[in-house]
Amino acid sequence: MRSLLGSKKNVSFRLRLNDLMYVSSTDSLSDRIGVLGGARLLYTHAPLVGTRLTEQWVRPPLHLGKAYHEDGWEISILMSPTAGLLDNDLLEVEATVAVGANAALISPAACRVHTMHAGCATVRQHYTVESGAVLDVWPAPLILQKDASIRQFTRLDVAADATVLLCELVSPGRAAFGEAFEFSQWNSQLRIYREGSLLAYENFRCQPKYGDVADWRALYSCGSYASFYFLSPEPLGDIVQIIHDLETPDAMIGASPLREGGLGIKILARDGISLRKTIFLVRNLLINKSKQNFPQALHRAQTYFN
Repeated sequence: MRSLLGSKKNVSFRLRLNDLMYVSSTDSLSDRIGVLGGARLLYTHAPLVGTRLTEQWVRPPLHLGKAYHEDGWEISILMSPTAGLLDNDLLEVEATVAVGANAALISPAACRVHTMHAGCATVRQHYTVESGAVLDVWPAPLILQKDASIRQFTRLDVAADATVLLCELVSPGRAAFGEAFEFSQWNSQLRIYREGSLLAYENFRCQPKYGDVADWRALYSCGSYASFYFLSPEPLGDIVQIIHDLETPDAMIGASPLREGGLGIKILARDGISLRKTIFLVRNLLINKSKQNFPQALHRAQTYFN
């Protein structure tokens, strides 16, 4: 069995039930046999047709819903209709947007990362956006339950004239249970390459029991988090200052320009509703700057943002 995103040397697999189950790396303390889910997607563009998903491979528990088409875009709904992520589960997603194609990849519902007594869940993502292509990645939030543990690895390879909106959302617990910042750890690693050169690298580990979220909790005791990366061949001008000047009474925004044609944005908000409002403010600014025709169907399909 081949990993979708590269070598499997760090993961030892035990095949069961038609390869749907696996055991994670030997550093795990959990004996649970995790679930291996994955998706491999290829979007291409053709004259008079627009963008279409021309190749797909999906392994449960991931499921690819019916696509939306608007203004030459293909909007795919990738979901996991199961209860969420448990220890030693692994999800791997690889998506390529070929030359001139416009694609959006969204999720309709939040993903719960469950309580784990040992081990952790792992999510690996690899997005490739070729010349003149546009990719919009809008997942629903991760909900980190008490004692949850998750590792995320994301790689983005972008052509010089491609446009990308990449977002990650995290809720630090189940608000209805009064749960906040009781998860075990949340690790996130992101690498962005433009024309093969490293443009941005982010690597952090968040462990509340060691005080890693003290400032976050002091600002918003049950706050939600979002991370954006926006890459565009268009000049950004004073967009960073415009974002900092936004009036967001229940959210804090930080933005930093990247070395070449892009910026990174972090948002902390009082709750999910405040986060949603702030995301829309920032998103509309970025879309206007991109000069790309982002479809309205994306707003209707993504229930979290409606």
